[in-house]
Amino acid sequence: MNKPAVERLQDALERLLEGKPERVKATGRLTLNKINREAGLGQSYIHKFKTFINETANPTIEKYNNNLNNPTSDCLSTAPTSVEASVVDKFKADLKREENLKVKYRKERDELNARLKELESINNTLMYRVYELQGELSFSVHEMKDKGLNE
Repeated sequence: MNKPAVERLQDALERLLEGKPERVKATGRLTLNKINREAGLGQSYIHKFKTFINETANPTIEKYNNNLNNPTSDCLSTAPTSVEASVVDKFKADLKREENLKVKYRKERDELNARLKELESINNTLMYRVYELQGELSFSVHEMKDKGLNE
C-alpha cells in the first residue's frame, strides 16, 4: 500500500513542478499539503512517509520556493512560465466561453423579440375584434331598447 501512495506523491510533485496540476491551483508556493492534495490523499497523509518528505519533498520544495522568490537566479524552474501560460490559457478559455454565451444570448434575445412582436400582433387583432363586438352589442342593445319602447 505504501508503494502506490509514494508513487502518487512523486507523480503529484512532478505535476506541480511542471505547472500542470490536476487537483490544485498551479500558482503559489509549493507545500507538503499542496503535494498531498494533488496526490489525492487524505488530510496530512503525506506525513506517514518521512523518507519521502526528507529526501525528496523538502529539498524540492525549498528549491522551488527559493526560485519563486528570486526570479533572477540562474537555475529557474520552468514551472513559473508554464504557470503564467496556464493562467493565460485559462483566461483565453474563459473569454471564448463568454463570447459563445454572448452569441447564444443575443440569438435568444432576437428569437424572443420576434415572438413578442408576433404575440403583440395577435393581441392587437383580438383587441380590435373585441372593440368591434362591443360596438355590435351596443348597437343591438339600442335596437332592442327602441323596439321595447315602441311596443
